[in-house]
Amino acid sequence: MKKFLQNKAKILMVCLFVILTCTACSNPRGSDGKTRLDQIIAIEETQVEKGKVSLEGHKKEKEYKKLKDSDLITIEKTEFKDALDNGWFEGIIVWPIAQLLNIISSKTDAGIGIICTTILIQLILFVFTRKSQMSTQRMQAIQPEIARIQNKYADKTDDASKMKMYQETQEIYTKYDIHPFGSMLVTFMQFPVMIGMYYATMRAISVVNGSFLGLDLSGTVMYGLKNLQIGYIIIYVLMIVFQFVSMKMPVWIKKYEDKQNHVKVKKYAEPEKKAQDPTQMTMYMSIIMIAVLYISWPIAMSFYWMISSLYRICQSVVLNLIMKKGDKK
Repeated sequence: MKKFLQNKAKILMVCLFVILTCTACSNPRGSDGKTRLDQIIAIEETQVEKGKVSLEGHKKEKEYKKLKDSDLITIEKTEFKDALDNGWFEGIIVWPIAQLLNIISSKTDAGIGIICTTILIQLILFVFTRKSQMSTQRMQAIQPEIARIQNKYADKTDDASKMKMYQETQEIYTKYDIHPFGSMLVTFMQFPVMIGMYYATMRAISVVNGSFLGLDLSGTVMYGLKNLQIGYIIIYVLMIVFQFVSMKMPVWIKKYEDKQNHVKVKKYAEPEKKAQDPTQMTMYMSIIMIAVLYISWPIAMSFYWMISSLYRICQSVVLNLIMKKGDKK
């Protein structure tokens, strides 16, 4: 199991390196945390207040710096060809998502645009990765059982014990119909889309110019703290809470079902409280990393991540119902 997790981590790192290398997308944010003017994606010619954007790297930076924050700057329509000229990733993934955001937001508002776009993209991914996502959810749910097996053989280093641990781990996979490497499909499909959604949310003019429930989506959590804007803080806190719940939900569902079915765990297999579960440590570290990063990012990103986490929570419940229904057949 440890080797599998190590291999998976390596694959994820390679995936990250390949995506970041191939995309060639420049940083859409300036040093002030605002979206750079030359990175905005617009569906038609429009205007934006100077104070809402960063002028870094723009060809008219010196000229625009003389303007007041409330003065308007005209932005031309972003054509698909222009986006594709900046790289295949921007043209094929970022531009379509950003324009979808712009279209939906033009009929409602930026917040609803983010909600609808996030759910729509997740549903499309689900259609292609349903079986892999089920395998991934089962994998998350059985982590306590895997940890018990590892704890059982923690002090045994002989080959026979290692083989028994491997066999018992494989029995768990077979019992729950899990194909460990099948979950990699979800990663390979979701990862570039997640990055694309990140860039699109940052760069769509509807988000840069937009608001949700009176909140300027280009503002940051730090801005909310300094100006006592409670709305920014609420979205930020909910984002962290939903992210935590989305990661724990499969395990909670499994524990609840075991309790309902009166499944007992042998005491010798109980993991020691002092032992640190690498999976748990990774989860907590990722949440801390997200919390630190997002405090200085536009609240639109926190809002997007909050909606994504809420969707994953609902998806975990639905997938569990589908799997239970399939097991009964």
